[in-house]
Amino acid sequence: MNLFGSYDVVVTGAGSSGIVAAIRAAREGARVLLLEGTGFLGGLITGGRLTKPTGLINSKIFEEMLDRCVAYRGADGRIRESYWGKYTGTFDAEVMQRVIIEMVEESGVEVLLRANVVQTVTKDGAVHGLLIRTKSGESLVLAKAFVDASGDGDVAALAGARFMLGREGDGMTQPITSYFRVLNVNVPALIADCEANRVDMWEVVYPKEAGNRNEDYAMAVLLTGFQQRIKDKVAEGFDWIIPKDHITMKTGLIPGEISVNVTRYQGNGLDDRDLSRAEIEIRKQAYCAFDFLQRYVEGFEDAIFLEVAPKLGVRETRRVTGHYILTEADVRGNGRFDDAIGLCNSPVDVHEPGGSRAIMDHVGIGYGIPWRTLVPLDVDNILVAGRCISVDAIAFGSTRNVPACTMTGEATAIAAALAAKRNVPTSAITASEVQARLKELGVWLGTPGEDIPDVLRQAS
Repeated sequence: MNLFGSYDVVVTGAGSSGIVAAIRAAREGARVLLLEGTGFLGGLITGGRLTKPTGLINSKIFEEMLDRCVAYRGADGRIRESYWGKYTGTFDAEVMQRVIIEMVEESGVEVLLRANVVQTVTKDGAVHGLLIRTKSGESLVLAKAFVDASGDGDVAALAGARFMLGREGDGMTQPITSYFRVLNVNVPALIADCEANRVDMWEVVYPKEAGNRNEDYAMAVLLTGFQQRIKDKVAEGFDWIIPKDHITMKTGLIPGEISVNVTRYQGNGLDDRDLSRAEIEIRKQAYCAFDFLQRYVEGFEDAIFLEVAPKLGVRETRRVTGHYILTEADVRGNGRFDDAIGLCNSPVDVHEPGGSRAIMDHVGIGYGIPWRTLVPLDVDNILVAGRCISVDAIAFGSTRNVPACTMTGEATAIAAALAAKRNVPTSAITASEVQARLKELGVWLGTPGEDIPDVLRQAS
């Protein structure tokens, strides 16, 4: 077997959680390898065009990433507020890609793209290596500690960790989606349309000081609604093939650029046939939605269809069972935990499995994410970060979003780097050690008695 290399920390998955984990682990002194199955870095925040964090960013690495995007004039650094709570402003996907490459290279992380993990090497219940497959063939990667930031919990599952999948009862998961982008939209006319039909809009967020130029609205508009309009036009004969009853859209960096979130395909994100079918059906749905917008929404008359996001938006797959399962009651009840590693205010964002509805429920000042949710049962020397952490199906509606993903990435990186430095398994690293380092960095933890950040004091 060809030995690709030996490392302190190996991170699998280069989405938002994996990028943060790799950079933080390297900055903590670890020799890091970042494995990614696609040909680009960033996952959904770049290739998926998921450019609006749903909630406030509380990861210092990701905060720096956003600051660098602002410096490149590729992000709106202001705090915005929707009906579901406060969130950190929008960024441009390609500017973010540039920043990621810079920060990864500056930190000394080694990156291997188009690499898939096919097997784990375990001994006495602990992970010591990964068998990877690339264009060059199969190779062995060894490390002292591992972070599974794959989103799907692939590595933890291969190592034998228990996991949950879907909601109780029928096991159905939230549907798959993709953004599509449109250019040459008359944004002032679009906002005027939404204001004139305010009863049909759930949210209309835009800078009130803006004028009549598209430039005034770049990366600063969030619109959700059109439910009654869809219903009315379907009754009149429009062939709406999308199993979703509303549309969400946001402005991008380019004046007149709109990203639309409306597509929905019910399938298993772990099944090759479902994923292939989703790629095709979602494009058909995007074309349908574009036709609808051109015909029935002001501002889209001269719009140009630019693209469907190249990275498929798989919302939900495995949730690796940890030493604690974060619950819906914890999230809705502003839960505080002695071992919390990050305060998260992301709403409960659930797209109805098998249906057309969605909920976005405010969680107020937020809840703490317990360290125990990042530590799998059954297997040692591997930690999970991102959307595959240990939560129930409704709590997942909040933790699957970028703020929680980046917080968990940062926390697991600190622990993995510590374990590698001491040459001990990750189970030997305590929550208090991770918390101490996060406090030094200025992260809000979500522990009992912790001061509430000023930005959240006015949350209802």
